[in-house]
Amino acid sequence: MKKLILVYFLLTTSIIFGQKITIKGTAINSKINRIPVFVTLNDTINKYDNSRDFNQDKYESLFLDKNYNTWTNKKNKFKIRAKLTDSLTFSSPSQISESYLVSDLISKDKIIIQLKTEPCKEYIACEDNEPKLYVFIGKKLTVNYGGSDNYCDVISMSTKYNAHYKIIENLYGGYQNDTMKFVAYEHGGNGDASFAENEYVILYVAEYCGKLIKLRYLDNEVYKAKNGKWATPFKKLNYRKLDSVKIKQPEIIEFEKDLIFKFGRGADSIWLERKYPKPYYQIKGVKAKAIYGYYANDILEIMKKTILKSKGFFE
Repeated sequence: MKKLILVYFLLTTSIIFGQKITIKGTAINSKINRIPVFVTLNDTINKYDNSRDFNQDKYESLFLDKNYNTWTNKKNKFKIRAKLTDSLTFSSPSQISESYLVSDLISKDKIIIQLKTEPCKEYIACEDNEPKLYVFIGKKLTVNYGGSDNYCDVISMSTKYNAHYKIIENLYGGYQNDTMKFVAYEHGGNGDASFAENEYVILYVAEYCGKLIKLRYLDNEVYKAKNGKWATPFKKLNYRKLDSVKIKQPEIIEFEKDLIFKFGRGADSIWLERKYPKPYYQIKGVKAKAIYGYYANDILEIMKKTILKSKGFFE
């Protein structure tokens, strides 16, 4: 009889612990109440982010998968399904992440997670009025999430990344080493920074008060052309505000490998015209082939006359 009871108990426990239940509760960012708290099952995102076989598309798919992740709503409420053997990790900007076993959470009368604020540091503004500028074609070695600069009186909505690139070709500034480590700040950011999506890019890095910092949102993806030069495909959105009389016009470039960009079926015609305008791109089905572009030195000259000049680097 005792053996039967024991077998029944083990079977029942196995069934209960193997089933998913809905966990509801409240999670709060102690520093800024309106900032959501990210809730992830079994710390899935961080584990995959640190895995050797990291893939950006898979990361984004996993990040958006509600079976593994959720956010608190405007009232700081969250809901997610999990097994009793699972754990939930709660994280939010400028807060110390916390993890709990689901079995422990459901034992509470109410699930209320009040995250603690990370220790802050004093913000000291850099007064370097003549920063050095380095422009180079770089090959990505590593780009990793760099945590947050938690300043006491300054709130940053940008994500910090620590980047390490091999210098393929210096375009300006003559950086002396073969590789460069720098910091980049990009707004939002799910997984890698946008500039890290491509293996080779033109990077614009300034040295402020001894620190190498990428100029925000300024980079150009590059590919090898058949003539051996590096070139970037024409991007209308990047140049729509530029004076076409003063800058070099894009030219037909034969890339070493055809540059094909895919888009979804039923894409809006106005969006297509902005993203892949004719004759700069050849549209066939759901693919756009790059026809026009700029060589690396030409794009640098355009940046000198426009964006870099507006940032005070060239008069």
